[in-house]
Amino acid sequence: MSRKALSFFAIILAFLLLFLPVNAVEISVDGESHFYPIGSTIEISYIHSVERSTVVEVLVANDSGFYAVEMKWKDFGAGLPEDIQNLTDGFYVKRTNDYLGRDFKYWFIPINCANVTVDGSPVLSSPGHETIVDFRVRRVPLIVKLIGRW
Repeated sequence: MSRKALSFFAIILAFLLLFLPVNAVEISVDGESHFYPIGSTIEISYIHSVERSTVVEVLVANDSGFYAVEMKWKDFGAGLPEDIQNLTDGFYVKRTNDYLGRDFKYWFIPINCANVTVDGSPVLSSPGHETIVDFRVRRVPLIVKLIGRW
């Protein structure tokens, strides 16, 4: 096989690999989807609607779905945990490994001042309107996972 034919074959193979289906984390906000690698750390922070104190939830995803791995909060009541594992930087902390499924939604209203980050990069930052954030583990072409957009 000639060198030119091998180069052509390599380009075609690389192109085909870009469309190989892989699992990725999809986060959709206001009709726009963002894609992240499986294993990314997702941090959701907001002001609790009733207690008016800060709550931080930390999630990770693997091929089977999302897991809540840590929750931090500053007050008690209205659905906040009562079983504290430790106190860090003024937050009560609870570490868990709770399965949330392959997809779920969060509904935020403006007074929540919600922020969502993935590995420290912002996805949502205090929207001034009612917002539903959709989290999903799904199969996408490798190229979508690499560029982060659909």
